[in-house]
Amino acid sequence: MSLFRSSGQFQEGSPKRPSGFTLIELLLAMVIFAMVLAAVNAVFFGTMRLWQKTADSAQRAFPEQQTLATLRRDLDGIVVPGGTFAGALDSNATIEGINQQDVGTEIFTTSGNLRSTQPWGDIQRVAYVLRESTNRTSAAGRDLLRVVKRNLLPALDSEAEEQWLMSGVERIDFSFYDGSNWRTSWNSTNEVTPLPQAIRVEITVAQALPESGQARVPNVAAAPLQLVVSILVAASTNTTASAESTGGAL
Repeated sequence: MSLFRSSGQFQEGSPKRPSGFTLIELLLAMVIFAMVLAAVNAVFFGTMRLWQKTADSAQRAFPEQQTLATLRRDLDGIVVPGGTFAGALDSNATIEGINQQDVGTEIFTTSGNLRSTQPWGDIQRVAYVLRESTNRTSAAGRDLLRVVKRNLLPALDSEAEEQWLMSGVERIDFSFYDGSNWRTSWNSTNEVTPLPQAIRVEITVAQALPESGQARVPNVAAAPLQLVVSILVAASTNTTASAESTGGAL
């Protein structure tokens, strides 16, 4: 009888190779799997951190852009002081809010929305004030609020509506161009011209506080948000000047 049944087969009586994996093969596979899992984990968490930073940046940028758009709309619609519905432009006005009194810049503007459910016109009294936040204890800066009064007819001061614009504001500065210089204050009741030729607004954002357990790292202060709006309205008079005729009678 032949020792081999066919080409490539084991010799009769030789032990067959056991099926399955050896311990070394299993350990090697586990090491490779752990390395791949660690790499995937690093990429995943890196992507999550990048997404969070992008979301935070977008969240901070949206209130800033919304604030600048609101300021531009109010300043574009500023009205000349005088009459029943238009008061003075005052950069140091006392603002009566809902629960407290503030000092800020107050204007009268035509930015009010007309609604069929509200009896107010488009002219409204708007003020911008900075106030300490009551619901944030760790963030830097203060809250920028827009205080609006729609009812301009009552003898008594009407109730104000406070609108939150953005947080983390260090300061807000209004500048007024009188034709030759930028001034830091303006009161229409004491000026020869009731309104300046342009108004500039600068919003300085406060530096973020370090997170818990992290040291404060000094960095270059960010440039303030800036907005310049030209004032295109001016006071006019309805007095008609009459000129005497100098010619002789016919």
